[in-house]
Amino acid sequence: MKHLIVFSHLNPESFTKAIVNEVISASEERGDEVKVTDLYSENFDPVLKFPDIQGMFMGGETPSDVKRYQDDISWAEHITFVFPLWWGQMPAMLKGYIDRVFASGFAFKYTETGVDAMLTGKTSNVIIPHGSPTEYYEGSDMYKSLTRIFDGGVFGFCGIKSEITYFGAVPTTSDEVRKKYLLETKNLFK
Repeated sequence: MKHLIVFSHLNPESFTKAIVNEVISASEERGDEVKVTDLYSENFDPVLKFPDIQGMFMGGETPSDVKRYQDDISWAEHITFVFPLWWGQMPAMLKGYIDRVFASGFAFKYTETGVDAMLTGKTSNVIIPHGSPTEYYEGSDMYKSLTRIFDGGVFGFCGIKSEITYFGAVPTTSDEVRKKYLLETKNLFK
């Protein structure tokens, strides 16, 4: 399988990166062809600009930096997104990636009969470590809200069938629990 991993964390030594390493290892063990997009190390520009809008809605060319990332998505059969939650949301870097790369005319288009999801047939894992206790996010329905946003509002809207995994209290939990999270990550790709 062609597997694209999209990673968004500014610290290359973070637990989020450890998750990415597990995804790479497990995917390669099962024979996947793997590409990794590390938005921070690649200095991805997350700022939506007028040329992006021209490419999406005004008949202009897609900016070349965006086209490269769209080519990777087109190549992939499966996409894994790994990012932390900051203030209950994806990092701005990843939000900018979605704004610019999951563009109208590439990931979806509006038609007279509604929305045409243009990435149908692709699957994804969304792996989200965060600092808040799991009990807080479950009890406040944050997981439900986040799943609705990521699964329905972003990836599902474009036709990508996704499975979302949350790992809570990462900075304050024990090493034993973090090792369990890494094992759970590996098991997602067996």
